[in-house]
Amino acid sequence: MTTKRKKTTTPSLERHINTHNSTPKKYKKKFSLFKNVKKQTRQAHPRREIISIHQLSKIAMTFWIGGSCMVGSVILPLLFKTIDQVTASHLVGQILNILAYIGIICLAIALIEVIINHKLALLKTKRFWYIIAMDLMLIIDYFAIFPTIYRIRQGIAQVAHQIIAVQSNVFDFWHSLSSILFIIICALGILYLIEM
Repeated sequence: MTTKRKKTTTPSLERHINTHNSTPKKYKKKFSLFKNVKKQTRQAHPRREIISIHQLSKIAMTFWIGGSCMVGSVILPLLFKTIDQVTASHLVGQILNILAYIGIICLAIALIEVIINHKLALLKTKRFWYIIAMDLMLIIDYFAIFPTIYRIRQGIAQVAHQIIAVQSNVFDFWHSLSSILFIIICALGILYLIEM
């Protein structure tokens, strides 16, 4: 015959088991409140981004427009005042070349940001039209006017001073047109940054 033995525990052991197995009610309430707060914060902030497309667009456009304004108002006049005109024009061409590529990249980032944020109302926003206008002017200036100025400058440099007087009017026209487009692009860029 088997006899069932009754589990016997000492009173001190029972107290120890009860205190470790069950927590008092006041601690359970606090713990459950903490769990709820934790769940709510997770739901409120499901993903953290390092930088949003809007912030990236704002940084890129500020960098490009600020650089363009600095180059046009400070660096270019300073170059022509301090070094000879041939070297200065060569450096200016390189600076504007780099600035044009930076502008195309920054405008592409800004266009992506506007498309993502405005979707169907895209054509109604001023920022979209600022981007399109700046991009078109930059492309025309960089791919149509800059090469023309470069060809004229090369022709002037290769031939004696006799042609300089004849080619001067044509060169001045293209150079002035490029400068005007540069100023308009900077003004539109400032308006774009104000709209952001």
